[in-house]
Amino acid sequence: MNFSFLSSAYLICLCSIYSSMTVATTKIYHWVDENGKSHYSDTAKLGTAEINVVNKNIIKSDNVQPAATPKNTAEVKKEPAIIYQADIISPEHDSPLRSNDGSINIQVKITPEKKVTQKLQLFLDGKTLGDPQMSSTIRVENIDRGTHQIQVKLLDESGKVLARTQVVTVHLQRVSSISTP
Repeated sequence: MNFSFLSSAYLICLCSIYSSMTVATTKIYHWVDENGKSHYSDTAKLGTAEINVVNKNIIKSDNVQPAATPKNTAEVKKEPAIIYQADIISPEHDSPLRSNDGSINIQVKITPEKKVTQKLQLFLDGKTLGDPQMSSTIRVENIDRGTHQIQVKLLDESGKVLARTQVVTVHLQRVSSISTP
């Protein structure tokens, strides 16, 4: 193959393309004719000089090294996940409560002890009641008489549920607002 029609700028482009498409042992030859014109070829002729083409885009598999870890980053150690258990210890399940103002005091035990960033959310009859609380003692007021289900969930700082208590059923008794003559 004779490349005498190409200029030097094209030669550079051709060499890089040709060397990237072939193995690293490809040879290119250069000579100048009697008119001073440069010629390039992949076959040697009398009076040609071999051009050493180095393809820096070829990586040998025996040179593969593990990716370097930046030295300034500390190794992140994962703490084992803490499994919390939450229990309502007061009031007792299926207990009658007498409260004329409709208040219920709920005491929750968290094991292991919760972190200060974690909060407790009360659920009354399956619906959230109030905002999440820091305290493990929750007081609700003005609850209607009747049977209610209470549950409390332990939440992390992002609102993810970490633990939930059992559902406790209580029977709230209040003085009737209807008076009989």
